Amino acid sequence: MTADRIAAVVLLLVSALYMRQALGYRGATVADVVGPSAYPLLLGGLTALLAFVQLVGSRRDVAGGPFWGRHGRAVVLVGALFAYILLLESVGFLLTTFAYLTLSHLWLGERLWWRAAGIGLAITLGLWFLFDRTLDLSLPIGWFGLRR
Repeated sequence: MTADRIAAVVLLLVSALYMRQALGYRGATVADVVGPSAYPLLLGGLTALLAFVQLVGSRRDVAGGPFWGRHGRAVVLVGALFAYILLLESVGFLLTTFAYLTLSHLWLGERLWWRAAGIGLAITLGLWFLFDRTLDLSLPIGWFGLRR
């Protein structure tokens, strides 16, 4: 089994555990149609889908360097996702999401810090507006946030 397939299997397991945990989130009211588990389930499902594509599409004769040289960025991003999950309640949605998205863009190769920050800010505010203002789901406020 190649390192690509090992990484895909690990990502499949992580996404399955992530989605299992997300199923435990319950809405505050009965009228909460989407519920707080919608976004984590979407992320977990996309991660599982991409990991499955990687598992099926990886070649057996891949020659390359050590595992960390080829998969280090993906492992760091998965670790950053877990840090994001752990810090979300205490730090808050806005600051945690902005930091995660900005640092992810920089880690994935964006050379201009202000562009990565702009993309992180735009996506964060878009998600906040969608979930907090449009769908009326309460997001963690933490240290920094906008109260209703």
